[in-house]
Amino acid sequence: MNLKTQISSTATVAAEVTRLTLNPETRGECSQGNDRQRNEFRTPHSALRISNRSAFRVRSAFSLVEIIVVVGLLSVIVLGLLAMFTQTQRAFRSSMTQVDVLEAGRAASGLLARELGQITPSDASQAVNFYAAIAPPPYQPMLQPLPGVQPPPVPGYPPVNPRTNIIEDLFLLEHQNQTWTGVGYHVDTPNLGVGTLYRFEIDSVFGQNPMQLYAAYSNTLYLAYNLNVPLTNMSRIMDGIVHFKVRAFDTNGFWLTTNINANLIATNYPWWGEVGLYTFRSNAVPAAVELEIGILEQRIWEKFKALPTPVLQQQYLTNQAGHVHLFRQRVSIHNVDPTAYQ
Repeated sequence: MNLKTQISSTATVAAEVTRLTLNPETRGECSQGNDRQRNEFRTPHSALRISNRSAFRVRSAFSLVEIIVVVGLLSVIVLGLLAMFTQTQRAFRSSMTQVDVLEAGRAASGLLARELGQITPSDASQAVNFYAAIAPPPYQPMLQPLPGVQPPPVPGYPPVNPRTNIIEDLFLLEHQNQTWTGVGYHVDTPNLGVGTLYRFEIDSVFGQNPMQLYAAYSNTLYLAYNLNVPLTNMSRIMDGIVHFKVRAFDTNGFWLTTNINANLIATNYPWWGEVGLYTFRSNAVPAAVELEIGILEQRIWEKFKALPTPVLQQQYLTNQAGHVHLFRQRVSIHNVDPTAYQ
């Protein structure tokens, strides 16, 4: 009984399998069911791809930290470029200032060198052939501490190893054909330590004693120093003169610091270490003259003039030694008479 039941059940299952396999409609339903299962299985992957794309689009924007870092880097680059531009501009201005000062200094030195080389003795007993003197009181030479000098200057005390700037007046006598020419130089406002260089020139009439030429120059200086008369009979040469000094030398090449005779006077100022007065008369002229000119840079000169009081101007000028350009030149005098030194 049991055996028959099992055989019939097996036959029934085999018949059902045969029916499903051979029936097209049933086979289509099975394939559709399989497709639905595959689609259901693939659906999570599609959703994952969509979510990945959305996440990629979100991550493509910059975060606040990234923006701050970029702005900081750009700021550093801009500051570096500005610093480089500032240094370049400063170097350019410095080179232009040096060119301007060099041109002005060479022009003034060349003019003075040509005129000093043409000094001629007058052979007149009272005629002054060469005259140089430090500006009269209350003028005091300006002391400037040099950069790098140790120890630093103490307020109220003179600086250690300073540079002494001296301003002098200069007169010389020239002779061309039958005409004597007196040429003088003067720096206005010497009491401030800096001023404008002016040139004085006067010619003698034929037969006139050349002694009167120096008298005219001396009278102009008297009016300028004592009565503050404007220098209308002088021509302006250049501004910013802080140092204008000459030294006379004899025929042996030695610096003249003492009197030789009545026609050759050299008065030494030992407290300044310079000769404060030179006077050469008659047939005496220096064998050589050393000229020194100190010129202040133009922008420093303009700042100096903008200060309201003389005290502030002098304090400002004292600390500008690094902006003073010094020109030095020695000129030989061809018309020297060696007998004047005996």
